[in-house]
Amino acid sequence: MERKEKIYFISFCSQGPPYDSGIDLSDNGDNIRLLLGNFFDVVTIYTPTSIKECEGSEGFCEFHEGVFNLNPGLNSNGCGDFKSFIIDKTLNEIEENDILIYHDCNFHKYPQYWQTDWENIKEIIEFLLYENRSDFFMPFEHFGLQKDYLVSQHGKRYTTDAIIGNKIESDIVSRCYEIASSRIIVKNTPRSREFFREYKNLCKRKDLLTKYPNPNPYPVFTHSCPEQHVLNCLVYKYILDGKLDKNFPRYAFPDRKLVMDRNVEYRINSELSKYITSKSIKEFEKHLTNDRENKDIRGTKKFREDLFST
Repeated sequence: MERKEKIYFISFCSQGPPYDSGIDLSDNGDNIRLLLGNFFDVVTIYTPTSIKECEGSEGFCEFHEGVFNLNPGLNSNGCGDFKSFIIDKTLNEIEENDILIYHDCNFHKYPQYWQTDWENIKEIIEFLLYENRSDFFMPFEHFGLQKDYLVSQHGKRYTTDAIIGNKIESDIVSRCYEIASSRIIVKNTPRSREFFREYKNLCKRKDLLTKYPNPNPYPVFTHSCPEQHVLNCLVYKYILDGKLDKNFPRYAFPDRKLVMDRNVEYRINSELSKYITSKSIKEFEKHLTNDRENKDIRGTKKFREDLFST
């Protein structure tokens, strides 16, 4: 009998004083278990306390020195690095091809999260993974009537340069659309485990997450989202390396509602897409040039040497 893949829902809720210095979101966790429990095989809500009880959690979900003026309180729970830890941890615990959804916990701040099409979530997941030819998905950010944000507006140039590793490509990535980290869909495969293991390892580098160092900051840097910026840069690095489709992730969901309807917005990073295409053509041209060397048919046995004599 063929095994039916399970769908896991994980989130993280700060507990507030005296447990941590974040906001107490315990009631959000209770509501998620109560109202979403029927749509998932397992619902797990982590807290700073429960993460610290996990093997290998050293260095994650810890208070960072200094206040982020562009996002006050961000440092209270390790600048969001807990996401990389609990996703990687869960992928290494569940069965192959099972589905994992990470979802931000603050349904009070964003009540439209409740308006996700939970009853058809499995079909939506399958569609998004198929469309992107990928084993994971996270949508483009969408801010309703506000303008769409770019990668450079929510992160450090230092982090972009460190992850991308190429000045021209780093500048292109900086001008790409920002990708959300509030909802992350993962099919448990070797490819997805590789990506999220790399994401976790990058989040161990606190120089990428903390306020400093940040030499030559982006002039348009308006809001600090360190772990999201790391995730964005890694996604675009995978695209540049040919590990993800050049138009990934294709979709933005208006007003944070994960619902497949006519309001879903399709978009591409035009500059990145053109660069990838140009890069591919140059590589192919180089391959053909090497392949053409010493292949003058005038000297082959098939044709007499004097057949094309000049």
